[in-house]
Amino acid sequence: MGVDNSMEFKLEERSQGDVVVLDVRGNLDVQSAPTLKVRLDSLVNFGHQKIVMNLSDVGFIDSTGVGSLIYAQKIINPIKGGLRIVGISPRNLNVFSVMNLTDVFSIMKTEEAAVGSFHRDDSTVH
Repeated sequence: MGVDNSMEFKLEERSQGDVVVLDVRGNLDVQSAPTLKVRLDSLVNFGHQKIVMNLSDVGFIDSTGVGSLIYAQKIINPIKGGLRIVGISPRNLNVFSVMNLTDVFSIMKTEEAAVGSFHRDDSTVH
């Protein structure tokens, strides 16, 4: 299946315990990045600090889209949580590489690993 460039931009939230998984669909670009920023603001304002962004249904990311992810990184308090990115396609990962950002983000292979990473240092989990 090819990438459908007409795919409507959608954000869907799921909870995995205290972690919010944000499924991003469509293109993350100059049109959709502001929508993502607004959603991130509201998540953080409601006290969510552990966010996993699932980009497996994102066809295309431009520099504005990457900027919205950098914004997310800035507004999330790393002491209380952090941002994890999963499901990024090789083509989109290349955008991060070109911009020297692969080390800036926690890009993980699976959602399970991303969710689990928030609880690794949590001494209350036995």
